[in-house]
Amino acid sequence: MQRWLTRGGTAAALAVGAAVAWGAGPAGLALLFAFFLSSSLLTRGGGRRRAVQVLANGGVAAGAALASRAHPAWTAALAGALAAATADTWATEIGARSRRAPRLLTTGRKVAPGTSGGVSWLGSAAGAAGAAFIGAVAALLGLLRPAAAPAIAAAGIAGSLADSLLGATLQARWRCSGCGRASERAEACCGRPMALDSGVTWLTNDTVNLAATAAGAAAAVLLAASGVASLP
Repeated sequence: MQRWLTRGGTAAALAVGAAVAWGAGPAGLALLFAFFLSSSLLTRGGGRRRAVQVLANGGVAAGAALASRAHPAWTAALAGALAAATADTWATEIGARSRRAPRLLTTGRKVAPGTSGGVSWLGSAAGAAGAAFIGAVAALLGLLRPAAAPAIAAAGIAGSLADSLLGATLQARWRCSGCGRASERAEACCGRPMALDSGVTWLTNDTVNLAATAAGAAAAVLLAASGVASLP
């Protein structure tokens, strides 16, 4: 576990897991574990996720699980949030292995691998596979009917696209005033302050991930309300 989480990340993961287990039971916890295990195995070096990263990816799912005690439609939101988180992680980690440079979603301009908002065919296919994986696992666990699995996959893909769109347009990008190095984080790289280069100051990569999981949850709720992602 230390390979995948910092001490703070472990505490946050335990809190998210407890909320999901209390709200959605063992099946909900198993779905959360499917996301965590698959994403950690794909992340090079394990990732060592911090508390803020854990909450950005799992906070919406935890809230949806707790809400599902009051109304079963929120179970679909739980699956949709995790499908979006899985799609984004699989797309990022597998897409980084693409031999072709990713292109910015909004302009089609080639960007460096790992750039927020950059997409590739390999990464997009991996993201769709990750979303489908969560949809299938949710159905196998009995959280949703098997016919709802494609809807959860679609919700996950929608969340992943929201992540890429925000990453390409509004996510904060910083530049070191000393060496000129560009970064998605505001931490100084050579002792000189970082200046905002583009985007919105508070819209960090973690905030974008939170928004993407919320978009996946919302899409799943809409599908559930329409009867597409009906529960058992």
